[in-house]
Amino acid sequence: MAEITSIHIVRKRNTAAESCNHVIVRSNFGIVGDYRSEKFQIGQITLIEAETIDAISQKLGYGVPAGSSRRQVVVKDVKLNELIGRNLRIGKILVRVETKCNPCKKMENNIGPGAKNAMDDRGGIRCRIIKGGALHVGDKITAENPSCAFYARLISFCFKLISYLKQLSNKA
Repeated sequence: MAEITSIHIVRKRNTAAESCNHVIVRSNFGIVGDYRSEKFQIGQITLIEAETIDAISQKLGYGVPAGSSRRQVVVKDVKLNELIGRNLRIGKILVRVETKCNPCKKMENNIGPGAKNAMDDRGGIRCRIIKGGALHVGDKITAENPSCAFYARLISFCFKLISYLKQLSNKA
């Protein structure tokens, strides 16, 4: 059964990820204490497969620590890319899987040379928090179809639009 194998937060920009046994997750925000958490953004919480981290380690020829991918939650026994557009119940929280979390050039610094390419199409997923609560290592994960698919897609579109407008206003 799918479950959380580790949780990581980054308290300040450009600092190392810290491993946690449990965190508090707020609706429409993210993980409390993680600098990346913010209202009205698509990536309020990010997940990556432990199996992907193992595959990247093999491809690169050295161990890749779970937190170095900058994804907050590492899970096992679930194919994350297949869940886009669905809801996930992770322990007591509920999230909407919005998009893939494609690797960026920071992976070269955080993991090592070749990491960005090794993670191509396997960088995890970005989710929006529907219902917050406590999240613990070992919590089980189940996928659910939204009760009203049209409404769920509409809300996702609205969040993406708000997120985009927010980014534009920050650049102005």
